[in-house]
Amino acid sequence: MRNSLFWRLFWAFLSALTATVLVLSLIMVAMVRTERRAALENEALAEVRELTHLIKQEYMLSLFQSETEAVQSKIDEIEGQYNAQISIVYRNRIQKSPAFTAELNDPAVVEYINRAMSGEEIRVQGVFSGAPGMITFGVPYTGISDQVMGVLLLHLGMDSLRVDYTDIIRYAAIACIFSMILGASLSYLIASKQSKPLRAIQRAVADFAAGAFDRRVETKGGGEMVALADSFNQMAEELSNLEESRRTFVANVSHELRSPMTSIQGYIHGILDGAIAEEERAQCLNVVLSETQRLTKLINELLALSRYDSGKEELNLSGFDINALILQVMFKYEQRIEAKRIDVEIAFREPSCAVFADADRITQVVENLIDNAVKFTGEDGRITVWSHTVDQLCYVTIKNTGPGIAPDDSAFIFDRFYKGDKAHTSGMGTGLGLSIAKKILEQHGQSIHASSGGGETSFVFTLRRGES
Repeated sequence: MRNSLFWRLFWAFLSALTATVLVLSLIMVAMVRTERRAALENEALAEVRELTHLIKQEYMLSLFQSETEAVQSKIDEIEGQYNAQISIVYRNRIQKSPAFTAELNDPAVVEYINRAMSGEEIRVQGVFSGAPGMITFGVPYTGISDQVMGVLLLHLGMDSLRVDYTDIIRYAAIACIFSMILGASLSYLIASKQSKPLRAIQRAVADFAAGAFDRRVETKGGGEMVALADSFNQMAEELSNLEESRRTFVANVSHELRSPMTSIQGYIHGILDGAIAEEERAQCLNVVLSETQRLTKLINELLALSRYDSGKEELNLSGFDINALILQVMFKYEQRIEAKRIDVEIAFREPSCAVFADADRITQVVENLIDNAVKFTGEDGRITVWSHTVDQLCYVTIKNTGPGIAPDDSAFIFDRFYKGDKAHTSGMGTGLGLSIAKKILEQHGQSIHASSGGGETSFVFTLRRGES
């Protein structure tokens, strides 16, 4: 697959390396060319300086007025070796070469000659010649008393300064070839290493699609790839848990629906077939009605959970007294409480406790918690309800005596279809009440906690304080 990440990385690395090698090679060739040209200029200057020493010696021997045979020989040598021309400036006259085409009264010419006569070596292009490509070097020479007696002007054409750097190009080409081979190997290794975790993730995703939710990705080192693998593994763990929850949810819903439907079907068949006596039919129909009510409650609770999960359930927030709401809910359960001779203790720390929430949703929370408390409190047991405030929160506690929550079950009591009764005995509820209560409070940005021990079970939830 030429469009795979591996090949894209490989060609990206190789292209970047190729561009870098080519740029460095061009820079190296240019630098070597410049250095060789500078070396050639310095070499020519060294010859001219040697000529000045020869002139000084000749001057000391014969009070140099014109070129001696040794001096002329050296001039010829320099001009022949470098394809150059030499002009000689004396204190009182000038011997111009054909390359010296400028006028002597040219201000630029006068300026540079004066600078050279003052003892400074000069380098200038195009001033002493009409050709802009002509470079002139000026080297002063001295007499017996080391005073500047004149200047030697070496005129070099640009063609004379061209250097042969084909050998450098050859070496650079060889270096490029070896660099490309090495770069291709390194690019292959790097691309393979960088794409390996992604290939592992790709294979894991394919396994996920096939239903293998236990697949995980292992990576070494650090950086973004390891972070991606860790995120993937975390997602895989959550998906695995979600799949397990889905299976459990389907199994629980199936069980909750099957039991009442089986009961309803059995009673109706018995009535239609005449297997149930006429005097018993009213009692059977009451059972059927109870089971249909149970199914209706289950369906309504499932619909409520679906709305809360979708996040589309809007809250109708307002200020109200949570103490008054709790008393109203307790009144609804008065008959059940009296039937079990349960002792109810209301211990509000303050006469009223104003909160800011959705009153209908919080009523559902309190009803679920009171219903649980009444359901699991034994005969002659006790239910205690109180509220108190801390800073900007109101805490509501509902505590009851009874069998409590098993330590192994404490982490799951807010899960859907959780029941302390593992047999799912009829009449023990759907196991959705606490899940709905937690969802409602989370939608309010609040929390609920449970604790159990010493024969008592407590549920505590929080609400934001407000004005009633």
